[in-house]
Amino acid sequence: MIPRKKKKVIIIVSIIILLIIMTISLILLYINTDLFRSHATLFAKYFGQNVENIDTIYQKMGESELNQIIRQNKYTTKTQVKMNYIEGKGTTLENTQNSINQLKLNIEGQTDKNNQYNYQDIHLIRDDEKLAEVEYLQDGNIHGIRFSDLFNQYVAVNNENLRSLFEKMGYDEQSLANLPNTIEFDKNIKSNFQLTQEEKQKIQNDYINIIKENVSKEKFSKQTKQMIQIDEKNINANAYTLTVTKEQMNNLIIKMLEQIKQDEIILTKVDQIQSLLPMYQTKSLKEQFISKIDDTITKITRNNIGQEESKITVYENNQMTLKTVIQNENYEIHIDVLPLEEEHYLQISYQDSTVEQFMTYKRTKEETNISLKNIKDKKTAQYSLLIGEEINNNNGTKRIEASYEDDSNRLETTIEQEIRIVNGFDKQVKMDHENSINLSELEKEPLQSILQQVNAQVSQKVTEITTNDMKVEDLWKILKTLGLVKEEQIFENIGITETEKTRFNSKFEILQGENLGKEEILNLIDAVKGNLVEIEVIQNNELKLKLERTKKTEEVATSLISFVEKNQNKKYNAKVEYDEQTGLVKDIVLTMIQESR
Repeated sequence: MIPRKKKKVIIIVSIIILLIIMTISLILLYINTDLFRSHATLFAKYFGQNVENIDTIYQKMGESELNQIIRQNKYTTKTQVKMNYIEGKGTTLENTQNSINQLKLNIEGQTDKNNQYNYQDIHLIRDDEKLAEVEYLQDGNIHGIRFSDLFNQYVAVNNENLRSLFEKMGYDEQSLANLPNTIEFDKNIKSNFQLTQEEKQKIQNDYINIIKENVSKEKFSKQTKQMIQIDEKNINANAYTLTVTKEQMNNLIIKMLEQIKQDEIILTKVDQIQSLLPMYQTKSLKEQFISKIDDTITKITRNNIGQEESKITVYENNQMTLKTVIQNENYEIHIDVLPLEEEHYLQISYQDSTVEQFMTYKRTKEETNISLKNIKDKKTAQYSLLIGEEINNNNGTKRIEASYEDDSNRLETTIEQEIRIVNGFDKQVKMDHENSINLSELEKEPLQSILQQVNAQVSQKVTEITTNDMKVEDLWKILKTLGLVKEEQIFENIGITETEKTRFNSKFEILQGENLGKEEILNLIDAVKGNLVEIEVIQNNELKLKLERTKKTEEVATSLISFVEKNQNKKYNAKVEYDEQTGLVKDIVLTMIQESR
């Protein structure tokens, strides 16, 4: 029999222990669950979680087992690139007969990133016939390119002091100011946009606080057991909704936009984008970004009257935000995420009375799919990218399918690549003084002379290919389909489009130069002989080569070659003149340089 006093002590201790257990349980429930939290707090929590989810998916983009293997090893590659363009698909007028479909690129490569070595041998093929060959070689800090059909040597540059090199090429001060001194080929671009945990938390807090400080608690509500669908998966979720008027929603958006204008984290990322685009310096991207925000604020302010209902709803399952929906009378935005370990899914969609747009990213262990889809005026256009990878004993294969498709046309590009991990290369190509000319080591005159020769012969080769094998008309048709160029009006006075005029002129514009010797002038003649009709002697030291777009006179080229051979020690300056009516190049003026006494 327990004494009464001792029994009371046991009861009191038992009650205290029970209270401690209950308190600890409640604390754990509060920390690890959403119990006891207000609808406003939970809305803020799950709305802000979008930042974390999207950043998690972004950090995983581009990561794969195959990519990790090739970053750490030497490897060889065999790659084939093919295009297929279908015009009028699915109709009786369906057409695949174009010159682009008959071409393919075969590329063989050797890569050792750890030792800054990369060699790529590129063949343009048509019906098993080689049309052109280009070789690229990185050997340490030297990068070179060789047009194997035309030259025996690589045209190479040191990846340093690039402004000085381009100055010798004749670039003006404004262009030089926009050029980097060194190009970082292996720069990890993705790392520039990743957020630290502190940055993510600050972004969430800043913008969630705007909502908390400007919306009363009764504007928030909760619904349970809401069925949603993400990536064709049905999921039971809790929904937390903020319901306000159009005017209240616009005021929130304006406050957030004002915060973005002074958000150092976001503005720093904008600056980092500009640092990756050194040629894009005409105007600060940050200034343009802020200007766009100001324009948006102005447009919202002008139309910021209305009591129509606007909603933001976040859906969560197992304390993970899966869907966010923003709705008002004018538009609807959906953000769907599945940041799972083996599968990542993100879709952002926008819909109003005129257009529907979808951006979808899905990655599984086997493949990655990215698509952009636009539906307007009942017409659909979609860009898609599929990347599939397989690994077999440290060797791998990669297949990339990029496509554009609308209601009438389809363009697809297929890249198939075999990757083999090796201990060394059987025939490693090295850069030396015998197989390369390093432009960085040349003075201005020999540098410009070599570039003039290369430009002339490459231009002639490109013209030959685009005339006989890869029709420019087919290429421009594809670019128009993609929306990369606009429909062009034919110039009535010359019967050609702006694009054709640009192409015609560029053949001759690259031939211009100063202090050109015999070989450079002979290359120039070879490049223009298909359009050369007459030579006009202006002065004793000046010749005008008259050109026409659709005519040539072979005897004129022959006589000019004879003249240059007889005056083989002379130097010339070459410049083009244009027809004032048509804008086409009509003459090339050769001025013989007088020898100084």
